[in-house]
Amino acid sequence: RDGYEYEFIGKIVEHVSKKINRVALPVADYPVGLEPRMLEINSLLDAGSDDEVKMIGIHGIGGIGKTTLSIAVYNLIADQFEALCFLENVRENSNKHGLQHLQKILLSETLGEKKIKLSSVKQGISIIKHRLQQKKVLLILDDVDKIEQLEALVGGSDWLGSGSRVIITSRDKHLFESHGVNRTYELNVLDEKEALQLLTWKAFKAEKFHPSYLDVMKRVVAYASGLPLALTVMGSNLFGKNIQEWESALHRYEIIPNKEIQNILKVSFDALEEDEQSVFLDIACFYTGT
Repeated sequence: RDGYEYEFIGKIVEHVSKKINRVALPVADYPVGLEPRMLEINSLLDAGSDDEVKMIGIHGIGGIGKTTLSIAVYNLIADQFEALCFLENVRENSNKHGLQHLQKILLSETLGEKKIKLSSVKQGISIIKHRLQQKKVLLILDDVDKIEQLEALVGGSDWLGSGSRVIITSRDKHLFESHGVNRTYELNVLDEKEALQLLTWKAFKAEKFHPSYLDVMKRVVAYASGLPLALTVMGSNLFGKNIQEWESALHRYEIIPNKEIQNILKVSFDALEEDEQSVFLDIACFYTGT
């Protein structure tokens, strides 16, 4: 009996210490428009229900804030789960290090074991299913772009224990259909009011700005088209600048777009099918008048 109680108390201590030691993941400095979107996702997840495993897919173009939103939701509901894993940059890390590397991280994070050895992706699948079937897991798969990644990391809802939740972010909503993820959420750009608010925080580090900046700020907001990444990069670059410098910078952006913004949007473009790319370019030419 004493042995059983010792083991039982040990498990309680381990469980409590994990919750106490859990550090919230850093969210955006200025989370404009985040709360209503976060609550919508939380409603879709129904995190308080333990009757089944639920998966949700968040999709939208690069730079729109899918990672930021998933981090915010993770922080909001993490305490309701016994095992946690946030796998960031799945696309990039699977290309660099392979799927086995991601499987090892997933197992290490959820099981609390550092030395995970896998000889193949198939073995990884088998171990994930075997070890996590009885655990209530919160798993975030961030920036997924191939079905093989999903098949290697969370092939089905029967891989995880009852009450588990999986959030997948991707630029390609068709991935969710292919993987049987029925609950999806399309993340849209910020409206004009939200965009102006984010730009204000980034450019002035304050809630308000001098009215003389309003005209040029509205033009920057229109140029950024509500994309949080564009507003963040441009606002940071314009911090401490006068109106003439804003005008000059905006003129440069219109001629030569910022490289950081271009690189992220290029990934979204490259992910399109060839015929979709043609349509996209036709539309772009129509708007630019070329």
